Amino acid sequence: MGNWRVGPIGTVGGEGFWGCGFVLYDRTGKPCVTFGYATEDNAKAGREHIAAALANIATVTGAKHT
Repeated sequence: MGNWRVGPIGTVGGEGFWGCGFVLYDRTGKPCVTFGYATEDNAKAGREHIAAALANIATVTGAKHT
């Protein structure tokens, strides 16, 4: 997964949402995406999927904001 890291399950918020979720950190260690879920079980499943998607990743390219 290179330096990309999926943070632990915890309370997340933003855009009018507060609930359970996790943060994805980029290769420099900065938080780049927050995932929020209605239940802790869904957050755990989502985290597992994201971690699996990043396993053995060669590159990640994000959208450029203008």
